[in-house]
Formats: sequence, C-alpha cells, structure tokens
Amino acid sequence: MHTYSHAVFTWAVIRYLKREESNAALWGAVGSTVPDVPTLVKAARLLWYRRGEISKEEFKEEWLDALEYYKEPSGKVDLALHSLVPVGTLIALYKVLGLEDKDPHGALLSFLQGWAGHNFLDLPTHADDARPPLWPIVRWRFKSPVSYWDRKFYALPILFVEHGAILVLFLAFLYETYQDTTTQS
Repeated sequence: MHTYSHAVFTWAVIRYLKREESNAALWGAVGSTVPDVPTLVKAARLLWYRRGEISKEEFKEEWLDALEYYKEPSGKVDLALHSLVPVGTLIALYKVLGLEDKDPHGALLSFLQGWAGHNFLDLPTHADDARPPLWPIVRWRFKSPVSYWDRKFYALPILFVEHGAILVLFLAFLYETYQDTTTQS
C-alpha cells in the first residue's frame, strides 16, 4: 500500500475511534509512515545527488535497486521497522509501564498503533517484495497473491480499490464536516 494511503486510513480509523482526540489521529497517521522512511530517504538521496543528470529510465532502475530492502545501509532498519516485533514490544512496554497516565491524549499509543497497522496492512499488499512480519525472530515471509505496485500481481485493481477507498473517506469526512456546520447554525 502507498505510504500516504497508510496515513489516510490510519488517520480515519483513529479519528473514528477517538473523535475527541484529533491529535491522536494525527500521531497515528505519522506513526503509519515510519516503516517507509528508509526507502523514502533512499529515494530522496538518489534524486538529490543525481538531479538534472538522470533519465526517467535510469531513475526507475536505480530506484528499484534502492528498494532492495535487504541491502545496507538501511536494509536491517527497513526490516526492523516493517516487523511487528519491535513495535509490539514497544506497545507492550507502553502497557506494562502504565504510560496511559503520562499520555492522556493517547498520542504515543496512536503513533505505535499506526506503525503496527502499517505492518499489518502490508501483509496482503506485498507479493514478491514482502518482508518477514516477525523479523528477526522468524525470517518467513507471507507472499500475498496481490501487490499494490507490481502489475504481475493485480496492481491496477488494487490501485482502484485503494484510491476509491480514499475518495470514499474524503467524501464521508466532507459530508460529516458539512453536517457539523449546519447543526451549529
């Protein structure tokens, strides 16, 4: 799933569940983007250092090479961020240490839930490029029959579903906002 879609869906879910805590929804959306940061940094670095001298084809080739998740320098970082082990450990620590009292608006918990949600949503949307969900404990990878980007694995229908859902969420939010303004008048 695209990084921005993770953010939009996480924001919508947390906003729906915690209507009174708008900051929690924002922090959840931020947390949902964390696993993709190493890849985005690689792309930004590639664009910055090769700006003005790289063709679209060269960029695509180097970008796909940069997406090799297991390569250094960010390979292990990418695997760790896409694993449920570190974020699950942090959520467990949050609960065990009783941080609910120190996090009255739920921003930290929402951040961690957004991060975990990203990793769960990646399971059905990554085919050949799937990461091990329980890395470093287990290196097994769930290879989904569909992919959000690879046309060999039904990327186009997934793209329509993903962006159609974003459109529905946008329209629902717009309708809800309109309803709020008419009831206040």
